[in-house]
Amino acid sequence: MQGRLRNEKLTVTVRTECAHCKEPMELTIDSDLNYRVKEEGPEPLVFVPDVDLLSLQEENIINAF
Repeated sequence: MQGRLRNEKLTVTVRTECAHCKEPMELTIDSDLNYRVKEEGPEPLVFVPDVDLLSLQEENIINAF
């Protein structure tokens, strides 16, 4: 999201675990929401929250949820 707002190509690495089986998972996600999973097996859902930024009345995007 930050990359899209700043019109820059950014990449983030997320180290997490599966909520179901607790197996560790490492994802690399770029500004275009292309993602790569380091381990074999997991197939996570990656998405952008549907928030209309032009009509956002909350103080920030976190509060919109």
